[in-house]
Amino acid sequence: MSVLILFGCGSNDNALPSPPPNDPPPDQNPPVVKIPDGVWEWIGFGRAINVSGDSIDMYDFTRQTCLMVGSTSQAEFATTLTIDSIEAEEFVATDDGAKLVYSARDSIPAACLDDRLITDNSPVSTLEHTLHNFNDYYPFFEERGIVDWEERMEIARSQVNSQTTDEELLATLIELIADLGDGHVSLTAGDDFEFIPLNQEGKIADVLAQGFQNQSETTDFDTYVNDQFARMFAILDSYFDPGSFANAGGESQDVIQWATIGNGVAGYIEINGMGGISTNSAVSDLAAAEDLMDQVLTDLAHTEALIINVAVNGGGDLAIADAIASRFSTETVTVSAYEAFGYDDANTPQQSPRVQRELAPTDRVSYSRPIATISGPNTYSAAEHFLLSMRALKHPVCFIGERSDGILSAPLDKQLPAEGARLGLSNMVIYDHTGQAFEVVGVPVDIESTTFEVVDSNSDSNQAMDAALSALGFGHLVNRDTQAADCAFKDARMRFEISAP
Repeated sequence: MSVLILFGCGSNDNALPSPPPNDPPPDQNPPVVKIPDGVWEWIGFGRAINVSGDSIDMYDFTRQTCLMVGSTSQAEFATTLTIDSIEAEEFVATDDGAKLVYSARDSIPAACLDDRLITDNSPVSTLEHTLHNFNDYYPFFEERGIVDWEERMEIARSQVNSQTTDEELLATLIELIADLGDGHVSLTAGDDFEFIPLNQEGKIADVLAQGFQNQSETTDFDTYVNDQFARMFAILDSYFDPGSFANAGGESQDVIQWATIGNGVAGYIEINGMGGISTNSAVSDLAAAEDLMDQVLTDLAHTEALIINVAVNGGGDLAIADAIASRFSTETVTVSAYEAFGYDDANTPQQSPRVQRELAPTDRVSYSRPIATISGPNTYSAAEHFLLSMRALKHPVCFIGERSDGILSAPLDKQLPAEGARLGLSNMVIYDHTGQAFEVVGVPVDIESTTFEVVDSNSDSNQAMDAALSALGFGHLVNRDTQAADCAFKDARMRFEISAP
């Protein structure tokens, strides 16, 4: 939790590739699938490659600006992605589970011609490339409540000229995006600085700060925070069967935690990140996650139902989110799709092909009994994709808590002209299996319940846990006499049957 308080969102989201490095590739046994000569564009992402024989020039471009981000070979390019298919008008590739569709162009973008290509690292070039990347590839201004973007651009331009210092330029760029409330927008300068305009509503740090201000018993904030967490953990622990709690993953061994409830009738899994699991440099996070989920689900195999808590999950690797969700899938289903938007050579808006993502059942240890998930505003990114996958399953799943943060688009990484500077921005519209998009608004729930709130010495229950147990039919375990909401068995199934295409 301390990591989330400091940074708000995991920065290791791994759904989209960055431009390939120029380092020599390792020896490869498989033959390289070569891309045909010509210009190919990743529509909606502002990337184009110019292929000539074994040479590939790579460009990041907008309608008005263009930066050559590297030159590489076919073999080196193949180390960054896997070519799935090549046709006359497009080729499809995969990188870390993400599908990339490159479409053929007649020529390189006009902004990338020699007389227009950015060749300096001046403050003006950096500002303009930043502004035009937002103009062309950021589709969420309206949803984020930004109605004065044109005015902001003019103010920024009035503050930047050839004499502007790096510090002044950075201050202008921060002012430009400071209130976006988008955890997948970022501005970095070298290895020592990163600014992310997070949405603070409902976040742990904000809740704790307000709670501290509204009390007078403790005068030291750090003491207050430590006391709060100690009390919250004690309350959560009171739900678990004695001796059943276990935890593993990461240096602190706390990425995944699990236990049983009600003398083994229900299982509980808390997943606090979609990465950072492996503690062995020779074992990938994905492999470590797969092995750990085998252990967790073996321990909980005897339970009648399961609670999966991702209420405090900063995201991470989409492949890990898929690997976990696949443990609860009984058949291959479409879980989501994405598309991006840009402009063609005639300045006409265009959209990329809509690329679908599927989730197949695992051949490892799985779980097929009813499930309740807990999520909320501290559920980010890859953890939100986990929710989309669970929503698509033909399996009884109930959703408890609050809407997630709403940053499902993977961050699109852009090199800026200024040395060591990079821009990240959300550019993809992500759809669930029914065609609904939840960027900004967050993934909704079936049963609303507070997922993070300050507690006092009289508190003895966790609202979301009580709601989840009741939804699964175990309200008697938390002294709820009302009829249990049959969400997992009925409502979730009905939602799927009504809304699925």
